[in-house]
Amino acid sequence: MTMDKEWKVDEGGLVRTRTCGWSPPGCHPVGCGMFIYTDKDGKFVKVEGDPDHPISQGRLCPRCLAMGEFLQHPDRIRYPMKRAREDRGKDAWERITWDEALDILEREVRKIWETYGPEAIFLSKGTGREATEYAPPMAQAVFKTPNNAFMMSGASCYGPRTVIGDFLLGAGYPELDYAAYFPDRYDDPRYEVPKYIVLWGKSPLQSNPDG
Repeated sequence: MTMDKEWKVDEGGLVRTRTCGWSPPGCHPVGCGMFIYTDKDGKFVKVEGDPDHPISQGRLCPRCLAMGEFLQHPDRIRYPMKRAREDRGKDAWERITWDEALDILEREVRKIWETYGPEAIFLSKGTGREATEYAPPMAQAVFKTPNNAFMMSGASCYGPRTVIGDFLLGAGYPELDYAAYFPDRYDDPRYEVPKYIVLWGKSPLQSNPDG
């Protein structure tokens, strides 16, 4: 197959955009290749697998296939929302503008500065799918605090699992290519479906939403 190198093309009245799906938690380490189809107004229409992606090769997991459901779900939060203190515990949110939301944040931060000092603020960046070290400079430049923690993607979850894997298995936590790295992957005639899978002390569906 000759790879289509264009990342955005018109196809059948729709715009097809080549991209990768990174949906935390769980997309280690692939980022499945997919085509996103949108209409002339930029609204999502459908998603298909990208057959030229070197790992996923056109296959998509349920998370990618359900993209339209969560993108267009009526309960999806698309704008800043505010709830009065007395309405805590109630579904009594009202939509506000981004300027209003930022004004609230600034007001509350300044209140902390004046009452307790900027060092009362601690900034932490949790796990994600981007290797951007923005927590330290934001803490110092925006919140005036030296207190911050940069937990790069996996430092608080994948890293500890790797360490445990080292102790238990003598090797790192496995992120396996279950097609055994055959050139044709699952279509290779040498590939065999495993007859048994052994799990020690783990019920994946109950204990591991990370896939």
